[in-house]
Amino acid sequence: MENNLEKIKAWIKLLSAPEIGHATAIRLVKTLGEPIDFINDISNLNDIEFISEIAKEHLSNIQEPENWGNICDLIEQYNIKFVSILNDEYPGPLKNIFDPPPFLFYRGTIKKDDFRRALGVVGTRKASNYGKLMTKKIVQELAVSGFTIVSGLAYGIDTISHLAALESGVRTYAVMGTGVDQIYPSRNRELADRILKNGVLISEFIPGSKAEKWNFPIRNRIISGFTLGSLIIEGSKKSGALLTAKFAMDQNRDVFALPGDVNRPQAEGPNYLIKLGAKIVTKAADILEEYELVMDQQQRLFPEINEKEEQVYQILLQNKPETHFDKLIVETGFTVGEISTILLSLELKNVVKKVPGNKIVPLY
Repeated sequence: MENNLEKIKAWIKLLSAPEIGHATAIRLVKTLGEPIDFINDISNLNDIEFISEIAKEHLSNIQEPENWGNICDLIEQYNIKFVSILNDEYPGPLKNIFDPPPFLFYRGTIKKDDFRRALGVVGTRKASNYGKLMTKKIVQELAVSGFTIVSGLAYGIDTISHLAALESGVRTYAVMGTGVDQIYPSRNRELADRILKNGVLISEFIPGSKAEKWNFPIRNRIISGFTLGSLIIEGSKKSGALLTAKFAMDQNRDVFALPGDVNRPQAEGPNYLIKLGAKIVTKAADILEEYELVMDQQQRLFPEINEKEEQVYQILLQNKPETHFDKLIVETGFTVGEISTILLSLELKNVVKKVPGNKIVPLY
């Protein structure tokens, strides 16, 4: 635990440095490795031209991050785990979005398979009976095909999404706008405890971080980034649910929307998305057909694939519906021979298929 805490401390210090945002931090660790290997020693940073002298001075200072003692206590008390973008356990789909979180804190157990068939389900805190009923119905139907449900632990649609997933026996992720020790809203403490038994509480915010209104829009990019697509069930045009949809569009994820009564303010957002081209969803089959799944189909088990195959597969997911062979070479840095071998292996495992034009399509 001690070594892990030192690793976490180095990451927190890196992100607290002036003039170092997410993109610069990620570029720096991809150049020098784990922050623990270069923090506190300015000689390691002398040849780095893309960070300022002010940042270098901050990073070479041996002073601990603010509230470090309290952070350590919370990590131990709540059994909080940590994963950085350099780790294999870091969710693959997030690595390729704009502004990925450099690290995540979580409670529960992350499983790579969770992200191969995951859907964000979000909506208004002031859900109508129609919205509640449809959320439960659609999530329960998605469970038949083994979808992981990702939402935000808020009142209303988020809460119902998590509950329907748990009641259906599928895993669910709650992406939080606070530290994972801070359950917000407090009324969802029991729900959070249930999620920990078959899912994950996860956040980019440091343990002890309170609920701040600007945190919640930021975390929505993670809800959409985890998933194949996001289903929007009720919300205004200015709601967080609509922001999640915008992130999904920017991340080349699918956007689904439940149509609603044009006279109800809760329906304004989804109906607007439908006008923009979101797929209309009235039942889970509308989503399943996008991924070549059917309701009475026995769930296909995703085959075992190695690290390089996983890397290629995640790029294919990010660029759905199809990706050119040459693009895989550019984005992975692999040789033509390596890519050909990897794709042949994935074809034999029935994970991808080739289509005309030297393009590849993911099958899951």
